[in-house]
Amino acid sequence: MATKKEHLLIDGYNLLKASPLFQGRGDSLERGRNRLQQALAAYGRRADKHITLYYDGTSAASRPARASGPYVAIEFSRYPQQADDLIAQAVAQKHGAKWLRVISSDRAVQRSAARHKIRSTCAEDFLDELTGTVQARPEPEPTPARDGTEPHPPLDAGELEQWEALFRGPEKAAATESNPLNRWQGTRKTVRNGTEPNPLIDARELAEWEALFQAKRKP
Repeated sequence: MATKKEHLLIDGYNLLKASPLFQGRGDSLERGRNRLQQALAAYGRRADKHITLYYDGTSAASRPARASGPYVAIEFSRYPQQADDLIAQAVAQKHGAKWLRVISSDRAVQRSAARHKIRSTCAEDFLDELTGTVQARPEPEPTPARDGTEPHPPLDAGELEQWEALFRGPEKAAATESNPLNRWQGTRKTVRNGTEPNPLIDARELAEWEALFQAKRKP
């Protein structure tokens, strides 16, 4: 039986006040909420968790604002109701749920979670969990070795341009004795280790490379 994903119920303003990471001097409250939401969305994606973020509402006349994303759902209470009240209602409805966890340093919120056998984590401890997961990066996949023994060794754009320039040169000077290919064919074979400014190639290699380029150009 598959384990149900953990669902976090987060006291938004309590978490914002626990750290200066989300709200700098002079920043608006809305900007702080946006930063927190972005961090939680990254956390939810990497840790594969569902998150509901609760904020205190400020207007008795307005409807509670609600926004949702792939990993984070946001809810505002309707004044005079507070975010704490919404969290208390949620834990009461999910009494004993092992996949549920409350994030808040508010003692009343923690006691409400404990009464319903729901786990809770204080905001300060959760910040360590949040920043550690968001900053983590997956290990890069190793680049496949390229030793020239592949059936069709891949070329990047720079290599392709260098080889094409090399092929254009012999074509223009084919009728002259200054052609490096002609000079090489009429002289003693020299050591070729790939460090020469313009490495020479024989006719067989030239034909193989031209066939490879023609195949790459075909639609």
